[in-house]
Amino acid sequence: MRVIIEIIIQTLVAFYATFFFARIIGKKQIGELTFYDYINGITFGSIAGNMASDLDQRTWQHFIGLFLFAALTFLMQYIALKNRKVRKVIEGEATILIHQGKILEDNLRKTRFNLEDLLSELRKNNIFDIRDAHFAILETDGKLSVLPNANKKSLTPQDLNLDGQEESICTELIADGELIEPNLKQHGLTREWLEDNLRKNNIFKIENVLFASYNPIDNSIYFDLRNDNLGKDTVDISDNKE
Repeated sequence: MRVIIEIIIQTLVAFYATFFFARIIGKKQIGELTFYDYINGITFGSIAGNMASDLDQRTWQHFIGLFLFAALTFLMQYIALKNRKVRKVIEGEATILIHQGKILEDNLRKTRFNLEDLLSELRKNNIFDIRDAHFAILETDGKLSVLPNANKKSLTPQDLNLDGQEESICTELIADGELIEPNLKQHGLTREWLEDNLRKNNIFKIENVLFASYNPIDNSIYFDLRNDNLGKDTVDISDNKE
């Protein structure tokens, strides 16, 4: 009976202490949490869980640990609020993954993003053809913000009382310099057709292409080279200049 009472008391202390400290630290929506916030929340919850169930140590010992962790979290948030450089270190910064329709593969590697992740996030932003993406920026919370091309219509055919034209999902033909032959055959295409289209754009090796896709609606092909040679024309939103 004594053990049950201790658990009840510790659970109540852990519950209200967590609630109190969480209110002091501040609140963010789940979708706005950075990686640091996410790990911080897990650790905070783990300490509170031990406070509620661990009978080997006294409750006040766990409470001190919870209090110190909350105090350090609050201190780091305060410093980050006052100092931009510290905030960039703690929360990270946004990274451009697509620049004027071109995939920045170096930034993909830096953010541990692969092509499948990028295409998936674009589809979540209603971008099914990568050519429709003018800029794509990976935010600190892991979400992708996409700026469509200027010529992408914002009005729907219904707004103009017109019949809409069905769109199609583009098919990957090349990913990371490797040809996806089943996708070629799916649309009745051949390797020779693809290589001919690449040669028309002065591309002579499939290995030099980071990504290529085919749009069956207009029989067009999109490709992005491993080295786009954008040079100084690249927009840099980072504070860290190398």
